[in-house]
Amino acid sequence: MVLTLRDVLDRHLAAADPQVLSGHDGLDNEVRWVHSSEIFEIGPLLSGGELLLTTGLGLAGVDSGTRRHYIRELAQRGVAGVAVELGRTFDEAPGEMVREASSARFPFIVLRTVVPFIDLCRAANTDLVSQEVGALRRRSELDAALHAEMAAGTGAPAMLKCIAAAVGCPLVLLGKGNALMAAEGLDDDHSAWQAVDAQAASVPVGMRGEVVATLVAGPGSPLDVDDLLTLLEVGAGPLGVTLSLTRELAGLPHRAASSLVSDLLERRIDRRSDLVMRLGAAGFRPARTSQIVPVAVDVPTPRMASRITASVVKSLAAQSMHAQVHATSYALIATGRPGNDDVTVIADAYREFADGATVVVGDPVPIDAQELSTSLLRVRHALALAVADRQIVGGSADAVTSTRALAADLAMETLDAAVRDDLLAVIAPVIAWDAEHGSELTRTLEVHLRHGCSATRSAAALNLGRQSLYQRLERIRGLIGFDFTAAQTYPGLLLALCAHRAQGRRRRSGAELDRLSSGE
Repeated sequence: MVLTLRDVLDRHLAAADPQVLSGHDGLDNEVRWVHSSEIFEIGPLLSGGELLLTTGLGLAGVDSGTRRHYIRELAQRGVAGVAVELGRTFDEAPGEMVREASSARFPFIVLRTVVPFIDLCRAANTDLVSQEVGALRRRSELDAALHAEMAAGTGAPAMLKCIAAAVGCPLVLLGKGNALMAAEGLDDDHSAWQAVDAQAASVPVGMRGEVVATLVAGPGSPLDVDDLLTLLEVGAGPLGVTLSLTRELAGLPHRAASSLVSDLLERRIDRRSDLVMRLGAAGFRPARTSQIVPVAVDVPTPRMASRITASVVKSLAAQSMHAQVHATSYALIATGRPGNDDVTVIADAYREFADGATVVVGDPVPIDAQELSTSLLRVRHALALAVADRQIVGGSADAVTSTRALAADLAMETLDAAVRDDLLAVIAPVIAWDAEHGSELTRTLEVHLRHGCSATRSAAALNLGRQSLYQRLERIRGLIGFDFTAAQTYPGLLLALCAHRAQGRRRRSGAELDRLSSGE
């Protein structure tokens, strides 16, 4: 931070009882060094920014014109000010010197108490050196932190956070055409533009001779403009490299998209600004108020999943991003229809195009890294359940479903085994009958309950005649021993059927592990 003439007077010359006689508006002049000299022709030896201390010994035998010249020359050299000690050479300040200083608006100070100049210079210059060392340390620490962020690949928002901590004020990163790219220390876009309007400093961010962005420091920094600009310039280099890499990734949106979804699934992104930049690198730029609906797709080939999603998005006239993570394809679809049931709309669109695929539509969330990670993890888990169900019961299971529809199944996976066993006990006679006779009463019960106990819809879903359906339902009623359509038993039976499916998945997983361990 800059040490001003006012600072030096308050901190280091207070013991000398200073009195400012002229140049009061120059008290905020920067002091670069405190020097004492009795040489009359000291002016040419000074470089500017010094506070000159003198007893006036070199001015004792000269005329008033020469004294005025002395003051005029110091002012022209850009000296911060001159302090004359009274009591040795002058009992009071020479009037011609005060008038000349006033004319030049040059700070002229008298020291009314005798204090050894060496003590004053030592204290003030130690402070000045400490300020310079501190500034060098801040630059060095910021440079090291930014290069560490570059090595970790954390992205431009993390770098902005480092720079903002160093300069002590909010930062805004503007792209070409003054497009808002990212901000740090601000709550929303409106606050970001207010900070841009009230900016304290800004520097261009370039890479390979091209300006790719502008780094803007908002108000509130404790640093002076020069130090602020210096730290911004330290940050601009690494930031330019990172933005350049991001733009190169943007040329490969599929790679950027897959990396983004992978990081979201691993919860490696926790800041909205980072998420927005990563979405942009993947070619996906939803409106700020959009909701994001994650979709997970299980198909034989990634190209098939990409084609299905492209058809769905085209039919919905929506923005989207497609990504492949390991063997699963994901899509992020932006919706902007408040009050609409986006899950149903998207699921219906996938039913039209997703022949041969298993699809799970996730929960809509705002553009928030934590919420999007949670929704993606939930849709990934739900897809595993949906794929397992289709493998167990074949094509009769829903090919397109949602985390909302599978909420009970997802919850069932978290229940204690004893709780699941209690639920299974309710339908145990039906399960046992199927095991003994090779029938499908358990599935018939679930289809009938899920279709609101409508005989017409249930028969159609099971591809049965109504009379055959009635016979199965009568058998189920006899095995259970109560009316399974009653309102008070309906929810428990559906949970019991979820527990039955969960048991089937675990048995299948165990058999698959046995097969793999045996080397088959």
